[in-house]
Amino acid sequence: MKFPVCDYAESEEGFYSQCAGCPIDSSSSGCALECLEDGSYQFEGATPNGGVKALFNFRDNEGNNVKKRDAIHVEIHELDEHGHLIMVLYGMVDPEGIIYLKKSESEKTNSQKNIQ
Repeated sequence: MKFPVCDYAESEEGFYSQCAGCPIDSSSSGCALECLEDGSYQFEGATPNGGVKALFNFRDNEGNNVKKRDAIHVEIHELDEHGHLIMVLYGMVDPEGIIYLKKSESEKTNSQKNIQ
């Protein structure tokens, strides 16, 4: 699965590549994201980790939600068809808008560490 599905950047396999820093406004038809009232962004469709929706929170260095083109940090929540969280990705945005991501550990992995 390739993402983003937009008119701005070529998609890369399984990677949220150029959503942050992108000059396309989310209200235009060329953007894969929809800006929500709380300042977060939503993507509806298949996500790289098997979800059906992703919620993006773009932030500045102080942790405030900002427009995607002004972001320094991003947190992406992938959700399944029941709205359950299946993956959290944390990222830094370079000056060209590319997001460098780190995946959260799965709940199973954390439980196994606690047992050991």
